[in-house]
Amino acid sequence: MKRLVDVGATDTPFTLQLRWDDGVEQRADLSGVIALSRHFAVFSDDPDAFAKVRIINWGHGIAWENGLDYSAENLARIADEQAEEDGRALIEDFQKRFKLTNAQVGQALGYKLSQIKNFKSGHTAVSPAVRIAIHAMKQEPTVLYARMGRDVSSGKFNNLRHISSRIKNSA
Repeated sequence: MKRLVDVGATDTPFTLQLRWDDGVEQRADLSGVIALSRHFAVFSDDPDAFAKVRIINWGHGIAWENGLDYSAENLARIADEQAEEDGRALIEDFQKRFKLTNAQVGQALGYKLSQIKNFKSGHTAVSPAVRIAIHAMKQEPTVLYARMGRDVSSGKFNNLRHISSRIKNSA
């Protein structure tokens, strides 16, 4: 897992600038965490305290003077989810990584083949929900495996040997 080498608050409220040990820089907007977590809500009353962030645990997390901390893994996930990305490229990468047909991508995401073709052509924008689902399946292939075992519309099992051999080779 990558580690943080630098962190700092930006001019945007509750947003951190992150630099990782591989040289990649990202931003992570933690306003959702602050709005929805009773622990982190203290920063909404004291934004200056949020800016006093530091790296802990050899780059595996961050902490503030009030004792709150947050893992680097969760920061990376937030930054990755918030990053601008081409939805078509995301689907293509997902499909290529797991060697899936368009129909299998549709099954994994709960869409008909025609909708997958619309996503891939750019005719229809890839929704945030689809992006989240793809990210979840890429990060945790077990979610994909669960979606691929049974044809949802017919209730019949798919040709699992064909699918599983391709998934194993990509993992």
